[in-house]
Amino acid sequence: MAIKAFHNLVKISADAQGNAPTTIELLRTGTWKTPWHGEFEITPEDIAQFVVNADKGIGLVEADPKIPLNYGHTSWEKAAGWIPKLYASEDGNALLGDPEWTPAAIQAIKDGEWKYISPEFNPRDYPWEDPEQEYSFVSNVLTGAALTNIPLFKKLKPITASRLPNKRVEASAAGDSEKSKEGEHMTLEEIRAKQAADLTEDEKSFLEEHKAELTAEELTTFGLAEEAPETPETPEEPETPEEPETPETPGTPVEASAIKGITDEELAQLRADAAAGREAQQKLAQNEASEFASDRIKAGQIKSSQKDQVVKILLASRGDDRKTLETFLKELPENKLVTGGEIGDGGAAIVADAAQVVDERVRKVLADARSAGKSKSYAEARQEVLDADETLKEQLKEEQ
Repeated sequence: MAIKAFHNLVKISADAQGNAPTTIELLRTGTWKTPWHGEFEITPEDIAQFVVNADKGIGLVEADPKIPLNYGHTSWEKAAGWIPKLYASEDGNALLGDPEWTPAAIQAIKDGEWKYISPEFNPRDYPWEDPEQEYSFVSNVLTGAALTNIPLFKKLKPITASRLPNKRVEASAAGDSEKSKEGEHMTLEEIRAKQAADLTEDEKSFLEEHKAELTAEELTTFGLAEEAPETPETPEEPETPEEPETPETPGTPVEASAIKGITDEELAQLRADAAAGREAQQKLAQNEASEFASDRIKAGQIKSSQKDQVVKILLASRGDDRKTLETFLKELPENKLVTGGEIGDGGAAIVADAAQVVDERVRKVLADARSAGKSKSYAEARQEVLDADETLKEQLKEEQ
């Protein structure tokens, strides 16, 4: 099943002269935890890959490979603009684009009708699947972006999928001019958009209760970061010989900082090797499923016309579901029309064509009738053959 692109929000606005932004930030490096897909990471290398894939036109219309900007993620309707090219920021931590806005979009942004940009993308952990080539996956693909007005968050958070629930906050005893109404609703996203100096006591308390949902940068901004305890001084110990480095355990994730010194050529080779490995694994799975389906055809358990469908179902099944499906197909009764192979053919089973079997049997019936001095038409002999073998009769109906 193809994985839908993630959405993400970036605030935009017209400048003092009423011009729409000429450069927009689409993605930023970091690690996020999502409600449905778990955690995933975007590194500077991923940002670079987004740029490479956009240059290749992956996920875009081949004749005009520009990234579409739409209104409110309604990609099937009119465009608000187009992004002809992506590029990374100077520090490599952000994905940028220079949109070509339509006149209507420029006016709408100037009038304040739209305030956020929400990119649509597939990161490394949840790759984009080519709709024209099943099981063909590509990591780090930006397929579009939208003008929207749903302020899910202030900073770049690619996977917040819905608003946080409102929390009812009682007015403070002192009574704030802006927060003096009892039972006023307050959301984390509204508060995190403010400056620390502008927060009320109730808002500060609200942030304190939601510390786990704030980023490290926000914790520092709002003065909620926990200071590390001071380490007491200890007397210096004599130096000990350095222990040999322990080799990394296979499969251990590599921190982004650990590969900053890698060259472009080495990075390209690593990506090529990874892509080749994925391709080889997909081909192996395809071949195994195809061989399994061929064995079922030889046993007469499925028809040859069903092979592609069986292979597709096998590839889509995983774990116990795959084992259950294979066991079910193996235990199907063998078709009576399956005969043993002749000497020299390696014992391969041959699934006879029902029409051919009927014709052979009819000709035998006619030959026997002639030998007995009787006259019998082909239609009469055919009906006699079909009446004598219901299985053959049903097989013939399926073929026709």
